[in-house]
Amino acid sequence: MQNFESMEDAVRVARQVLSGEMDPNLGCGLIAGIGEKLNYPTELGMFLLLGHEQYDHEGLGITAESCVPDILEACRELLAGQA
Repeated sequence: MQNFESMEDAVRVARQVLSGEMDPNLGCGLIAGIGEKLNYPTELGMFLLLGHEQYDHEGLGITAESCVPDILEACRELLAGQA
């Protein structure tokens, strides 16, 4: 089993999401978990929000599927910030 606990891991997951190797919702959850382990760095803040929003908000019209475009954008922004 692979550990996900560093900023480098978050960047790797974001790359996998954008390349289609990983489901965006799963990747978001993994990056959100990394953010928690790293004490909520600003660079991962959007993943923490989206990780929370993507489940149990269907009554508000927010679903895991509807969060995918925002997750993809957050991945692009994370990678742009690492350049």
